[in-house]
Amino acid sequence: MRTGEIMALTRADINLKDRVIHIRRSVTKNKVSSPKTEMSVRDVPIFDDLVPYLKNLPKTIWLFPKVDGTVTRGSEAINRDEYEALLKRCNISYRKIYATRHTFIVSMLKYSNLSIMEIAQIVGHTTTQMIVQNYAKYIKGEHLRIDRNLKLFTDKSADRLA
Repeated sequence: MRTGEIMALTRADINLKDRVIHIRRSVTKNKVSSPKTEMSVRDVPIFDDLVPYLKNLPKTIWLFPKVDGTVTRGSEAINRDEYEALLKRCNISYRKIYATRHTFIVSMLKYSNLSIMEIAQIVGHTTTQMIVQNYAKYIKGEHLRIDRNLKLFTDKSADRLA
């Protein structure tokens, strides 16, 4: 999710029964609005690793509220000192918080069984073109890792139909 989408989440957006997060809004500079694009209004699957963190949601409406319980300002509300300290403890070089989204996309491309279309839908892109143009370039040498036992000529071959 985009940072503003995360910061605009409410308890009602989390459906643990169906394991889905509903993305319906975003927040930037104290303003709640619709997400970036029409495709950004979406349902995102809740992966197994996230479930424990969602079991004890805060009693406020907003998942990441200000101290008074109202909606946060957006990514501007993330304490940079705390974020930098967290990265340091994890032995990760500093990068903007938004880079976590990019890291997720590249990781899903490289290590998951998800198709490019599924990744595009999860992250709210209209087409797969955005994924290919902006993220695939970070994956080098994947073509050399293919299964070389691939049968090039099988009964499923298009030659049979010609």
